[in-house]
Amino acid sequence: MANIIFYINGKWVHENNAKIPFNDAGFLYGDGLFETVRFQNRKLFRPQMHIDRLRSGLKILSLHLPIYDDAIVAILEQSIEKNQIVNGLLRMIITRGFIDKGFPWNHTGTPGLYVSIRPLSSEPEIPVKIVFLKESSFPLIRFKPAIKSVNYLGNMLAKKEAEKQGAFEPVFINSDGFITEGAIRNIFFIKGDKLLSPGLDLGVLPGIMRHSIIEISKKTGLTFSESHIHIDEISGMDEAFISSTGIGIFPCYWENWSSNHTNTKILRNYLTDLIDAPN
Repeated sequence: MANIIFYINGKWVHENNAKIPFNDAGFLYGDGLFETVRFQNRKLFRPQMHIDRLRSGLKILSLHLPIYDDAIVAILEQSIEKNQIVNGLLRMIITRGFIDKGFPWNHTGTPGLYVSIRPLSSEPEIPVKIVFLKESSFPLIRFKPAIKSVNYLGNMLAKKEAEKQGAFEPVFINSDGFITEGAIRNIFFIKGDKLLSPGLDLGVLPGIMRHSIIEISKKTGLTFSESHIHIDEISGMDEAFISSTGIGIFPCYWENWSSNHTNTKILRNYLTDLIDAPN
C-alpha cells in the first residue's frame, strides 16, 4: 500500500512525516474520544450518525469541537480521495488539546483532531469463536451513557486473553452475571423470532452497526428487544453474532454451543445491501 496521508490538526501529512504533538492531552492522559467510520466504494456509511454520537460524547466530556458537521464529512471524504482507498475504515480522534508542561489541566481550549485511514481487513473464517470473560478481571472504564473513550486498556487486555484462548472476540459479563458487549464489538442473540441485544442501560455502546441491524431486522420478521441476558441463558439461544463498523455481522459460537445461523445469514445479506447502497 502506498504511503498513507493523515490529517493532523488542519494539515495533511504523509505517514513518514506524521508526528503527534508531545503535549496533547489525548495521548498523555487518554483524554479524548474516537469514531471509526466505514466507507464502501469510496462512500461513507452513515457519517452523520457517527458525528451525532461524537458530539454527544464530547458534550459529556465538556469538549467543544469548533468545526461544522459538513466540514468533518469533507475531511473524511478528502482522506479517501487522497489515499485512493476504495473500501476501508477512517479513524477520527478528538482530544482535549495541548497542555502546558507541569499543569496538565491547563489546556489551550482547542481540541486536537486526527484522522487516519486503512483498507478493510480480510475476513476470517466464519463463524468466529467468542469467549465470555468477567468485566471485573480487567481495568474497564464503563461510562453511562457509553462513550467511545480513547482509553481502551481493559478492552485490549481482554482481547489478548481471548486470543490466548483461540477466540476472535471476548464478550464481557458484568458483576450481576449479565452479558454486556464485546471488547470492541456488540453482540446479538436470536431466540425463536426474537432478536436480542444487551440493553444500553448496562453501559453498552450504541454502535452505528448495532442501530443499522436493529433497523433491518424488521425486514426479516424478527422482533427486536433490548434485554438483560444472563450468562446462564445463552445455552438456550438459537443463534448469535457480533457486529461492528469494521466487520458488519460475523456469526459466532462458543465452547459446547453451535448454530446453523439461518437468520444471521439473512441479516448479513440485508446489511451488505445497505452498506453497498448508493447515496
